[in-house]
Amino acid sequence: MTRDHFEATFVLGIDRDTAWQRLTEQPIDDSAGTERYWMPGFDASGTVDEQQSPERLRVTKDDAPCAGTDIVVTLELAENGTRITVVQSRFGDWLPARYDMMAVGWRHIVADLQTYLSTGVHARRHLRPWGDLGADVRPDAGGLRIEHLRSDTLAARLGLHDTDLLVVLAGAPVSSYDDLVTVLRVLDRRPAPVEAEWVRDGELVHGAADLA
Repeated sequence: MTRDHFEATFVLGIDRDTAWQRLTEQPIDDSAGTERYWMPGFDASGTVDEQQSPERLRVTKDDAPCAGTDIVVTLELAENGTRITVVQSRFGDWLPARYDMMAVGWRHIVADLQTYLSTGVHARRHLRPWGDLGADVRPDAGGLRIEHLRSDTLAARLGLHDTDLLVVLAGAPVSSYDDLVTVLRVLDRRPAPVEAEWVRDGELVHGAADLA
């Protein structure tokens, strides 16, 4: 697996013309005459570099985050509908170090794109804010290894330390970036404390703290 781009392929039970129409049905008026689309799933504008209706669309992402990246959507005939491949590349040298965490957002983008092309509805799941644990994490030994903990954050108030292995947060098991992002997204500011469990020095440790 190369870690310099993201790629996904899926088959939708719709014809290719419908998929293409939904992919390109939101052109953006541009006084300079540049052809641009609002890209479903990515929820961002893209400047057209190449389009071959109804087979292939290539754009440069205009908006942050990841402005300037290359997005290519290919539509192929499939037995039960349309096979769609989407590739995002040209991130830069910083991507490999952050690939695993960025992959969480990528999967939500792909899911939002599938939903829109199938139904015409913007789910916008990847736009929902990510909560802040207050530390870097790394999947390790079936949990999330705490690193670079910051003061006055949820992780600090819970009593976590660097090298602790987080295994439960807010009553939910956590062992991956996806787990952590999901839990932090459903937490909101509330008086009830957030509970957590982690492993330290061969012991299971419990803690609780308010979000803020």
